[in-house]
Amino acid sequence: MMPGNARNKKIITFERSANLAIFLTLIVIGLGAYTRLTDAGLGCPDWPGCYGKLTAPLHEGHIAEIQQAYPEAVIEPHKAHNEMVHRYVAGLLGLLVLTLLVKSLVMKRWRLLCSFLSALIILQALLGMWTVTLNLIPLVVVAHLLGGFLVLSLLALLRAEIFFDKHPLMPEPHLRTYLGFAYVVLGVLFTQIILGGWTSANYAALACTELPVCESGWQSRFSFTSIFHLPLGHDTYEFGVLPYEARMSIHIAHRTGAAITSVAIVTLLALCWRRSQSKTLKRMMIIIALLLGLQITLGVMNIYWHLPLANAVAHNVVAANLFVALILFIQQLHKRTNPLEVCHSISAVATRDPNS
Repeated sequence: MMPGNARNKKIITFERSANLAIFLTLIVIGLGAYTRLTDAGLGCPDWPGCYGKLTAPLHEGHIAEIQQAYPEAVIEPHKAHNEMVHRYVAGLLGLLVLTLLVKSLVMKRWRLLCSFLSALIILQALLGMWTVTLNLIPLVVVAHLLGGFLVLSLLALLRAEIFFDKHPLMPEPHLRTYLGFAYVVLGVLFTQIILGGWTSANYAALACTELPVCESGWQSRFSFTSIFHLPLGHDTYEFGVLPYEARMSIHIAHRTGAAITSVAIVTLLALCWRRSQSKTLKRMMIIIALLLGLQITLGVMNIYWHLPLANAVAHNVVAANLFVALILFIQQLHKRTNPLEVCHSISAVATRDPNS
């Protein structure tokens, strides 16, 4: 077999592994949201096991044994199961990312990106541990959420790089004008995701249950400084420790951020749509617009129906996909507006093994 064919088979295997890792990451993000929203974050008070074992309580004898070892614990098997399933799938994802790193080192391709991914996975494991051992302290919970979004983003960038290795790009240097603004919009979206995580971690999602802002009289209770207050020194942060005024202020900040983020994204898409000639870019813009519309709809439904579980989980997953879609769009802008990137893309495709 020709060396070129062998190399291409390795890339195909690597590509499939990256696809599986993206799928697993989406599941982990969804399970993480489900665990948090079912108040199962402390379903297992230790880490990485559950009450000193590798599995959640399965039967009455197991529960009785745990209760004897942890006499002060309130054992809720269904919450322990939710938490442990999340850990199992996250563990599988970690092993798969490490496999990607080894493969990238062997192929001598995409090593830097896979190294960053592996480091981030290790950090995510630590944040997962601290989430439990520090009893759901909001700062760590939000960092853990952001880590999951960043893992998904890096995997998507890796998958895109594999794609660009086989497909040339249409140069669009005139779009370079909007590249700086695109990064500003990404920063706005990232800030909004932080606010969303902060709202959830402080149990402020139901602090306001009326539209468009909050219950009457919110103006007199709103406190800008309380939004950024770090609740420290508590034994546990489960169910929240902030007073209503602080939770309400956080919630309103998240709603305000949603409006600002929506305007920023729509403005970027409108500007790029007018000057873009690439069908691929326009498809990406349509996807971003659809994800934004879906996210706004889910957010309104969360308020109107008082945070239904499936809807709230979907709100987290769609936010992750919106973040990734915008990152991939910016990656496209970079490559299409950089002559060296366009030439490299065309050259890579032109010199491919014809038998691939």
